[in-house]
Amino acid sequence: MDRALPVLILALVFLAALGLMALGWRRRGRSQAHLPAPDTASSLADLGEDTEIGPVPAIYVDTVLAGTPLERVVAHGLGTRSKATLVRGAVGSWRIERQGAPDLTIPAADVDTLGSAGAMAGKAVGGDGLLVIRWRLGDTLLDTGLRLERRADHDLLLSRKDTP
Repeated sequence: MDRALPVLILALVFLAALGLMALGWRRRGRSQAHLPAPDTASSLADLGEDTEIGPVPAIYVDTVLAGTPLERVVAHGLGTRSKATLVRGAVGSWRIERQGAPDLTIPAADVDTLGSAGAMAGKAVGGDGLLVIRWRLGDTLLDTGLRLERRADHDLLLSRKDTP
């Protein structure tokens, strides 16, 4: 009986922490509700593009506000980490098909830059292990990070960053 009270208190503290985390996630989503919904339905063919590279297996790490790698965007499912396949179109559009989360199509006109990073909210790999697509959603500049399974795919996609 003397152990029951501390265990009960610990369980209540744990449940309170989980509740506060869920509350914070929902609050962040509401504060980002002004962002327009990204294109989830279009394929590269719908944009009039052929596939140039892909599909490439990856982990979709998350999307953050550009230049702030810890400011995760959770609105519209953009903060959900998932397995993904990445396809780059011949004109420069990107299609990210995610398991358990909405797919994402980034038209070439919205892509700002392509680069690498060592960490983002939710994932730290060191070096330049994350492929980062900087793109515009409405008036907001975002960074979407992906961890590709093969380094050769990462290098190939980065080598194509200056081509249309």
